[in-house]
Amino acid sequence: MLYPHCQPDNSVKALLLRLFGLQTQDGTATAVLAAPAQTTAAAPEPATSSPDLSMQWQLPARQLAQFTQWMLGPHLGAPSPYTERAVLAALDRVLHSELSGSQLIPRVPSVLPQLLKSLRNEKVTAGDLAQQIAKDVVLVAELMAEVNNSCFQGTQKINSLDKAVQLLGLNGLRMLIARNAFRPLIQAQTGHLTNALAPLIWEYTEKTAQACRILALQRGLDEFTAFLAGLLRHVGLIIALRTIDQTGVTRQLPASARFQQSLTEQALLLSVHVGRQWQFPDTVLEAVLHADANEDHAPDVNTLSHCISQAQQLTQLYLLQRAEIVTPAEIEKMFAEMPQLLECCTGLSARMDIA
Repeated sequence: MLYPHCQPDNSVKALLLRLFGLQTQDGTATAVLAAPAQTTAAAPEPATSSPDLSMQWQLPARQLAQFTQWMLGPHLGAPSPYTERAVLAALDRVLHSELSGSQLIPRVPSVLPQLLKSLRNEKVTAGDLAQQIAKDVVLVAELMAEVNNSCFQGTQKINSLDKAVQLLGLNGLRMLIARNAFRPLIQAQTGHLTNALAPLIWEYTEKTAQACRILALQRGLDEFTAFLAGLLRHVGLIIALRTIDQTGVTRQLPASARFQQSLTEQALLLSVHVGRQWQFPDTVLEAVLHADANEDHAPDVNTLSHCISQAQQLTQLYLLQRAEIVTPAEIEKMFAEMPQLLECCTGLSARMDIA
């Protein structure tokens, strides 16, 4: 028996898979972004005077060290003061530049902000949205692929754009469109470090956004705002890698702790810089900027920044478990030592059916 209050058939692997929308309770695949339109999220529970203990947990610091080593380790080289100065100077120049006019980030396709604006209109119809989506061939392809996965389709393939819009629902469309806006950042891989690391960072980003969305639902926060914050959090690291590639001074990241700390700080600021360029809400920018502060101080569990912090930790745990760096036995030990973490994961996993 793993833990006294966990269902016997709810294995560590299945729990983490379900948490990220990759497996339902019966083992079948499910969509990563959204449920059908007719499904509605449960109303948030009324606030109480005592905090929800399931929200008060933090994974060991060694997990972040393990994750950083797993992700960056193969691309670390010997410390070099010259390389470090050159790279950090280049990142500083980017931070003080107008990113929208550079090749470091793509321009947002004009249809995306129009669609996001339409999605805020309660009177908008599926037909109106389908007309706008039809202007972007890539977005049409993404939408049709999304609804024709095993979560949405019955026995017949969906070929109608109007029907696809109805099935995905407004929240699903918001998240699909947001993800589509970020995707060119990953696809424009133009250097050694970017080619090697951008796909992995994007997977980390997508899963963080998904976990952040469901954590927000648990706290009664806006799920789309949380999803945007999760998507934005690590975009700066990809831009930083692209900048390093463009300097031509190194094909590896200096392994000094001081450089890695500076890179982390600069990448975070770049993420916020991108958010400002794309006119993201101030609530998203503030949450992203202060997410890591929750790891050093007593957090307010009902804030968006705390959702991002915990979403990152859960995603790290998932990816390390999948890579067999963290074993199921180690995760079971975490659950035993932090029953609130198990309670949180179980609650989030259950919400996959309604989110």
